Amino acid sequence: MFEETIVAVATPPGEGGIGVIRISGPQAQAIGERILRHPSGKAITTWPERKVRLGVVLSSEQKIIDEAIFFFFRAPRSYTGEDVLEIQGHGGQKNLELILSAAMAAGARPAEPGEFTKRAFLNGRIDLAQAEAVIDLITAQTDLAHQAAQEQLSGRLSTYLRQCEERLLAVLAQIEAALDYPEDEIPDLDREEAGRTIHDVAEDLRTLAVQAEKGRILREAATVVLAGKPNVGKSSLLNRLLGEERAIVTPIPGTTRDFVAEISNLQGLPVRLVDTAGLRETSDPLEQEGVRRAWRWVERAELILVVLDAAAGLSAEEERLIEDVRGKKRMFIILNKSDLPPRLTVAGLPEKFSGLPVLTVSAFSGEGLEDLETKIREELVGKDFGRGHPVIVTSLRHKEALERAVRYLQNVTAGLRDGLSEDLLTIDLRAALEALGEITGRTVSDEVINAIFSRFCVGK
Repeated sequence: MFEETIVAVATPPGEGGIGVIRISGPQAQAIGERILRHPSGKAITTWPERKVRLGVVLSSEQKIIDEAIFFFFRAPRSYTGEDVLEIQGHGGQKNLELILSAAMAAGARPAEPGEFTKRAFLNGRIDLAQAEAVIDLITAQTDLAHQAAQEQLSGRLSTYLRQCEERLLAVLAQIEAALDYPEDEIPDLDREEAGRTIHDVAEDLRTLAVQAEKGRILREAATVVLAGKPNVGKSSLLNRLLGEERAIVTPIPGTTRDFVAEISNLQGLPVRLVDTAGLRETSDPLEQEGVRRAWRWVERAELILVVLDAAAGLSAEEERLIEDVRGKKRMFIILNKSDLPPRLTVAGLPEKFSGLPVLTVSAFSGEGLEDLETKIREELVGKDFGRGHPVIVTSLRHKEALERAVRYLQNVTAGLRDGLSEDLLTIDLRAALEALGEITGRTVSDEVINAIFSRFCVGK
């Protein structure tokens, strides 16, 4: 399908024990014959598939660059569906640059970002949903995110959608047969049965779309902000949740002048924890800027942890903070420093705050931290996230396509109920199938394809 042969380094920059050069295209073997030799110096004349071989890599001046092992994969049984040659040499930027230059001098051109996976998609080795799962697998930060990406890469989402499409196509075929061959004795459409099928498929797709809002967190991480007055223990709590000393902790109020943001694995969920400057009135210009930035984080967060010092009591300033956040954002009240004699308890909170989730913890001793992690996870994705669902959808693009398909199918259901003619029903039915096809790439535009693969790294 492609006339050009591409090449790229497939391993990250920097020093390493092994660096991989990947070559794909119709000239992969010919390029290998030009730049590879047996360790003895003899030309390589046989290219057995999928077998590890040892050789030396030569520059265009026939000087030895490196000793390497290499594999040859003949089309279509390769990652891209083309002839692929992989050379594994010693890691290191200069060494890999020299091998890359030798391959380009021998006839390959530099690959664009994601071009190997793009060729795999265009050559029919994988569909678009599987291709997107490749980058999700690379960037996965937790076990659950890795599991979701691996399931999508294995084709689980695509298989599920294909089953939904087959149910819709069965209804469409029955309608079109009656429209195209009215003179034949084709049974009339059973509107009640067709309505049940369309409704059931719409519900299955709606469930996926609803789950996608939670699944998105596996790809992008949820933002959880620790907010409160200075010296209530926000930085200590952040360090505890992260399991490392990331934020500076001192007894001096106002130590945190800027925010500290880190990704944490919270019971399988990637969460961006943000420790902000203490929220208070101040005349210090640096601290004022920290307070402004803290409020910006509060605005963009998905969950706010309002941290209070249980050993110090509740101030009017903290009451105003809770009032400001309440109703705008999901929030927990965190009573910290439970290891000290309390001046503020859950029962001692003002009546106006009843109904708000309140947790008692000690960033010093770790008391209550496991319960806090569980509550954060449940608040963000629910107790049963990842269980009892056919597949986890993590892409906003997929979510939007699913929602469009559901809307079209709801139109079909209404049309069946209201006696709309069959030829009009097919318009929305086809539109729903096209929306589902955008997920797997069956009906997607070139612009969308290019945008997806532009997010990939070079070499993948």
